[in-house]
Amino acid sequence: MANVTSHPSSHPVIRRDEMMNAVLKLGGQPLDLSEYATTGLLAVGVGPRGCGKTNIGQLIGEQLADQGWVVVVFDPEREMELMYGDAVENEEELRQCLEKRDRKIVVVRAANAAEFVPYGRVVLDVADRIRKPLFVVIDEGQLFSASRKRSESIGEAADIINEFVGRGRKRALDLYVTALRYTGSVHRLIFANKNLTFIGCQEDAAAWSALAPQFKSSGIDFGDLSALAPGEFFCLSRRGIEKVRTPMAEALKRVAPAAKAVKRALPATFSQWDRAMRGISTARLNALTDPVMTLLGKVAGLSQKQMLAGQSALQDELEAR
Repeated sequence: MANVTSHPSSHPVIRRDEMMNAVLKLGGQPLDLSEYATTGLLAVGVGPRGCGKTNIGQLIGEQLADQGWVVVVFDPEREMELMYGDAVENEEELRQCLEKRDRKIVVVRAANAAEFVPYGRVVLDVADRIRKPLFVVIDEGQLFSASRKRSESIGEAADIINEFVGRGRKRALDLYVTALRYTGSVHRLIFANKNLTFIGCQEDAAAWSALAPQFKSSGIDFGDLSALAPGEFFCLSRRGIEKVRTPMAEALKRVAPAAKAVKRALPATFSQWDRAMRGISTARLNALTDPVMTLLGKVAGLSQKQMLAGQSALQDELEAR
């Protein structure tokens, strides 16, 4: 619950007591939520379909549910019901679930903005009155929000989500939204206020212009983003940037088919090495000294022929620059 502490000649300070001992384990170093005690949590997952954004929302939701939050998952694809039970039948059932807090994870079926609106209003109303920890997951955020103000249902749905963003920290309401792109997919207010971001594989080089400021001075470029595998993300939090491989949510483990491990094909010929090295910065190529190359070759299991081809391509590329 959010507590308000007043100080002379200053604005009240919001502090979320439930955040003080809460932790998230998302594949990197454990994330201490005490850093978010005065702001609440506004998380965004960005990337194309299939990169693992939805799993992050499930993962955070499951962990927060075990630490005292009630989690509301808006499910446009009717996938979450298979993992967390039947969706609520109507707005009144959602209201009762949130007031009684007798279900850890509540699924809401909403295929579009018009279906989202009445349930979104209930979440706002209950959060405003009760002010006990809620975590809302909005998958496929572009269905319910928009980069610009629009009329009819999408405009009203976007207004409700913006209320989640603007009023959430005082009402113990935390939020996770997925977006296909960093700009032009959901309302800019979400990106302006986010404090935990997961950026997955990027396939469109034009997207880098919007993403580049997020990685300023980090040494990370578009090539690093395009090389991310499903489930791999760059996580931007209060403590900086970290590459993480997110584990699978428990509910997803129970229904996901076993994935067959795919071994990456490593360059074998001079021409393959040459193409691979063109996208690598000169500083990184210069760091590939003979001892480093030998160590990496042994770790990767490269043959002597592959190593010789790689060394020759490296020397040729450096001379060409």
